[in-house]
Parts: sequence; structure tokens; C-alpha cells
Amino acid sequence: MSDTNYAAFFKTATGGSHSPYEYQSRLALGEADLPNTGAACHSRLINIPTGLGKTAAVVLAWMWNRVVRKEPAWPRRLVYCLPMRTLVEQTEKEVKKWLGNLLWDEKGTHDGKVGLHTLMGGEDAGEWDIHPEREAILIGTQDMLLSRALNRGYGMSRYRWPMHFGLLNNDALWVMDETQLMGVGVETSAQLDGFRAREEWRTHRSCPTWWMSATLEQTRLATVDHPAPDGGWLPLKLSPTEESSGRPHELITAKKKLSSATLKDAPAPLVLSTTTKDGYAKRLAELVTKRHLALLENPHPSGTLTLVIVNRVSRAREIFEALTTGEKKGKQTCAPERVALIHSRFRQKDRAKHEALLFGTGDRIVIATQAVEAGVDVSARLLITELAPWSSLVQRMGRCNRRAEFPDAEILWVNIEPDAKGELLLPYTKDELTKASEELQKLTDACPRALREIIVQETPVVRPVIRRRDLVDLFDTTPDICGQDLDISRYIRDSDDNDVQFFWRDIAENETPGTSEPQPTREELCRVSIGDAAKFLDPKKKTRAWQWNPLEKEWKKAGKPRPGAVYLVAADCGGYEDRLGWTGEPKPQSLTIHRPPDESADSHDGNGSSFTRDWQSLAEHTGKVIEETDSISAFIMLSAADAATLRIAALWHDVGKAHGEFQRMLCDGEAPPREGKLWAKSKNKTGKCKRPGFRHELASALAWLLAGSPNAPERDLVAYLIAAHHGKVRLSIRSLPNEPVPGGEERLFARGIWHGDTLPAVAIGDITTPALTLDLSFMKMGAGEHGPSWLARTVALRDRLGPFRLAYLETILRAADARASSVNAATTN
Repeated sequence: MSDTNYAAFFKTATGGSHSPYEYQSRLALGEADLPNTGAACHSRLINIPTGLGKTAAVVLAWMWNRVVRKEPAWPRRLVYCLPMRTLVEQTEKEVKKWLGNLLWDEKGTHDGKVGLHTLMGGEDAGEWDIHPEREAILIGTQDMLLSRALNRGYGMSRYRWPMHFGLLNNDALWVMDETQLMGVGVETSAQLDGFRAREEWRTHRSCPTWWMSATLEQTRLATVDHPAPDGGWLPLKLSPTEESSGRPHELITAKKKLSSATLKDAPAPLVLSTTTKDGYAKRLAELVTKRHLALLENPHPSGTLTLVIVNRVSRAREIFEALTTGEKKGKQTCAPERVALIHSRFRQKDRAKHEALLFGTGDRIVIATQAVEAGVDVSARLLITELAPWSSLVQRMGRCNRRAEFPDAEILWVNIEPDAKGELLLPYTKDELTKASEELQKLTDACPRALREIIVQETPVVRPVIRRRDLVDLFDTTPDICGQDLDISRYIRDSDDNDVQFFWRDIAENETPGTSEPQPTREELCRVSIGDAAKFLDPKKKTRAWQWNPLEKEWKKAGKPRPGAVYLVAADCGGYEDRLGWTGEPKPQSLTIHRPPDESADSHDGNGSSFTRDWQSLAEHTGKVIEETDSISAFIMLSAADAATLRIAALWHDVGKAHGEFQRMLCDGEAPPREGKLWAKSKNKTGKCKRPGFRHELASALAWLLAGSPNAPERDLVAYLIAAHHGKVRLSIRSLPNEPVPGGEERLFARGIWHGDTLPAVAIGDITTPALTLDLSFMKMGAGEHGPSWLARTVALRDRLGPFRLAYLETILRAADARASSVNAATTN
């Protein structure tokens, strides 16, 4: 297609509803750039009012350039980052529709298609990480995506962290949407953008960032390692033509009458204060009921949505219950089945029941929190909102008359008076709310154009900024001797906005979950704030809850909650109601358990297995890994030097499987189809190694260092890639707490490998490795008989190549190995 066909492409993707707005075409065709910048994809701001199709603009611009026009300057992965899962689900639905209209989808193989993958708690994103050469759209929450970009991915196997780290920091376009809700995530994204632009940390192809918001202050992007360019970052805005005519003009001038919320015949507006808080939920419910019923006297063809947004989940629950369960006393009220509750503390299946009403049609009332204040594509006829910071109010008011269909649209706001401890103001501050109140009192119309003219200088917030040394330290994924990791939560969300996830199972009293207890599915998980989680898990309450320990491979009693962690809770300990979501109360009235059947459960280890449906010889498996490595390297146009290095690593990566302990494990339970061969894969599901923690890849790396080609230009890189191809042996070599000490004379041991172990000769590819004795002196500090220590070699590699490039090369070999392992090919000859 030529550029002139972009309008046709856009209409096809969106179902033929309308042609692209002018700004959408400018973004896709490179006309929004400064002179002489060309159509290259680079970091920028997108400052477009709410309701004007920013998501379609960026997604379809990427697809047009990367997939249709095959522009190499555009990254092959689109990473769409959002502050909350409600927005992720909505965005995923829209993108899936566009892909379907264009005959691309997320099913089957990746060949010739665009993969669509969702990354949020409990969601199976699929094996996108083993297809680094394919175009893909990744949509996720800032928790899931930023934690992966920092090599500490929440809610995933720690051994796959480096793969996501490598792929999200190379050849990817990041889109940060609804940045006003992201807190410190904005500064972290800016720092990462600056790190990826460093010459010494060069990435494989570009990895720019687009920040999208109608209210983002550019100063927040000017971080210590991400200085503002001359003239600031290039913004994308509506053109003068769009401002003055057409559908964009209609939307940005849609009227929304604005006033303080007042009960009929009341002497003063409704206020939340220390004196009114006890009856506040009931009074607000009364206001909602009367105003909603009044609107129904003049019905609208599309139905009437009354949307109420409050600042705390507990208040939303109280108002919802007042509307649906209070005594009616014969008075006309709203039908309970037409009232919904939306907040971020629901399990997916329970929240979906409420969202069906939110996104449905007809007359309805929705009580919500900040979960709907940004990006949610609904258009309310009446919006009632509590006072909030100005940027949040702008987003909330964008949910009213969003499509300019209501001539009588109205917004009512409820003031909040501070109490002595400031608890009524939470999660905001007195200064934020005071400034917002001052602006609201000046307005009678909240149309987008009027709101855009108001600039509120909010009090600067001092946030932690991740520095170069911090990221370097995060490259090492080995936990400390206590099994703990570096805490990145302060770089993901503001300190008072970190979540854990709970799921509930029927665990009998005085029992502990078994090792076969399946991992939670998406529909089981509920996000809980770190503060509420700490109260619920307080040892004094004797709540029975557990966390999976990946090192010891067992459930451990929950201790102090850590952001991003996942906890299993005994159902009889409560904390949750199907109808209300998270409550923290110990005795639920209704708590449905959604435990998956054991036969469909995923392993908690999450690292794949050496057991497949059929036997694979070591020679055959190695050949397939080399094929896959060469294929990926060619597809992504890797440099000849890097491709050659990866090929050598692929050739040697499984030599350590010739170790007697590994071969015995594969053959434990069923004899192989042919004796006298070395095997890489077995169909025996129950085989266990007698040396806990045995890692064949460590033996392979040692074999390379002892017997590999001495003239190879990247000997240490080859060794690292071999050792790291399962994510368990990377920068350091050390024994684990549960490893048995070798008998006899004192000898070095680590990850099931003992100093002095022997490997037989192995015929692989076009070479035969010699029989040799493994030497673990590499794990000692300082130089030894064979040169620098393992730690010295790997740290030097990390510093020379940079963490992004090194992780990317690591990921290519891991992807090739995973793909070769998935081939169902028996070798019996």
C-alpha cells in the first residue's frame, strides 16, 4: 500500500466507522515530526484531549509503518503500558477487534501475523518471549511491564526475568498512556528511555517512548539521565483546523454543566467532613437516586448512565450498599440490578458482572473509584464526583458527555473538608484538593476546551529515581542468601500505591497447601493495597496465608507482604465478597472458589522441563537449537559477529547433559528406545536427579571454558550464553542451601556440579568434544589456573556490552532452545 491508502487501512481496521482524524494521519505518515526528522519513530509527547482516539492513533500508526510498510526504523514490538487493569482489558478488546478486521489475530502460529499479548496479574500472556523476531503488541499494567523492564517481573517465574528484560529494552516502542495516574512510573519510564539512548548501552535497534496525556507536565520527563532536548520534546497536538471544525471541534466543545452537589431543599451543598462522614454514604445515595430518576422522566434514546466517582474503595462499597440493600419503605428507588460497583479490588470474574452494566446500554447507575477516571470509554449523562486533584478531575469529567450526545449533560462535585489526620482526603493531599476546588468554583461549564485553558501548578513531588548503578545491580537475578531480591517497588508506583495479589482456596484448618496446588488463574486474583494486605496478614489475626518459595519449591507461611507478591489465602479466613470485592473482613457472606483442576495446572517452577512427549537425542536437539538460532539471528539482522557467537553457544549449550547424573535422571522410570546414546529429552515425567538443584548448563559452560576453541573471539560471552540459557546460572556460581555436601575429601560444589566430575566425549554438529574433568575453581574469587573468575568474566561482559544487549543475546539462545524443545520428534536411530 502507498501512504495515500492509510485512510482506507484505518477504516478497515476500525470497521469502516470513520476516516482517521487529521492528527492520526499525521502521526502515521510522519507529518507530525519536525522538518528533516523523516518518518523515523522517536520518543515524543502526544497531547490530545480525551475521547479523540489516541489508542487507535498510536496502535494503527505502528501497524501501518511496521507491518504494512515494513519500515525498519519502527520497532517490531509495541509495548502499551497503562496504570490499571481495567484500561488494559478495554484496550486489549479494541486492539483485538482491529487485528481481526485486518485479518491478523493472536491465535495459532506467529508467522505472518501480529501477536497480541496481555501482561497483567493472573493473565497468561502466551509464549511471546520465544518469538523475538515476530511483530507483537504487548498490553499491560505499569506494574507488570515496568517491573519486567527492570528485570524483576512481577507475577512470573524469576528465571524468565532476563528474557522479558531483553525484549522490552530492545527493538520496542513503549507507549505510556494515562500518565497522570502513573506516579513514579513516569520518571522511571523517562530514565529507561535515557538509559537506552546511551551509546555505551546501545540497544539492538531503537527503543523509543511515547508519553500520552492531556495533562502531563514535561518537566517530569526531564530526569537526571533524560534531559530535555533543545525546545523540549516534540508534541503531537490537534491542528488549528481540527480545533475549529469537524468532529474534533464538536467533541472538545461538548457542554457539561458544572456545579456543586446539592440535595433538594438543603441549605448548603453536600460536603464530606468529620461531622457528615457517618451519614455521608446514605445522603449521597439519596442524591444519586433523586437526580437519576429525574433524568429518567426525560428519557434519552441511548439510555442514561449516572456515574458516581469517589476516592476510596470503602466509600464506594458503602454507597453501593446504600443504593442496593437499604430499606425502601415503599419509596421509588433504583432497581438493584441496574446498579454496579467498579473498583480495582475485584477478581476478574466478579468485576466482569459489574462491568457488563457499565459498558452496557439503557438506564443504569455505576458507583466507581479512580478505576474509571481515565481511558474508560463510557459517556455519562450525569457525573457526580468527589473533589480530587485537578489532573484527575479533568480525566473524570472526560467520562461525561464523552460523545457529545447529551444536550443536558451535567457534572456535580462534592467538596471534602480536611479532618485532623487528613484521612478523609486520602489518597490525596490538602494542597492538591484546595487548588482543584479553587478552579472548580470559577467554572460553570466543563467542556474539554474550557478545561484545557486551566493550568494548575501542583506541588512538586520528590520521587525516587532509578539510576544507572541501580539498573546495573538489577541485572544479576540471583537472590541473596536469604532468598530475597532487590526491591524495585519504589520505582514502579508511588510508595502508598503498591499492591499485592490474593487468591483463595479451600485449605483445611491445620493444613498447608500441597506442592501440587495449581498456580492461580487470572479469574482468581484480587489486587490488594500493601497497607490492607499488612493489616490482613497481621500475625495477631492468625490469618492462614502462604507464598510459593521458588528456591525450596514449597509453600511458606506469609510474612510481611512485598509489592507484586502473590499470596494464597484459606477461604475460611475471608477478606473478600463476590458482590463487593475486597473487604478485609474475616467472615465473608459469599466467597466462591475458582480453583482450576489439577490436570490443567501450570508448574510453579515455570522453567520448562527436560521431559517431553518423546525422546530426543542430544545430537538431534542440538541441531534443532542451532537451526532456530540461525533463523532468529538472520530474521532480526543480527551482526555477523553476534550471530557467530550465538551459533557456537548453541553448539555447546547442552554438552553438560552428558553428565552421568543427568542421563540417569532422564532414564529414571522407563528405558530409552535405544541404548548407548546420549539423550537431551525424555518422556519420563517422574524422573528426579539425586543431586538437588543440578544444572546441566553450568557443566556445559565449564566444558566450553576448559575445552572450547581457544581462538574464539568471544570466549567469555559464549560461556555466559551457555550458562544462562535457563536463567538459573548467570553472573554468579554458588551452591544452594538444600544442596548436599559431596562425601569424601573436601571439594567445591555448586548447582549439583562437583569439582572433579567427568564428562564423556560428545559428538555434536561437526565436532566431538573431548572427555574432560570439570573444574569448579572458576567460582573462587580472583584469578586462578584458568584465568579470571566466573564473576569477573561476567561482570566485565555486562559492563562492556551493556545490560540491554547482553540480555537480548541471552534471550535469543533461550528462545531457540525453547522452540527446539517443543518439537515432538522421537529419535530412535
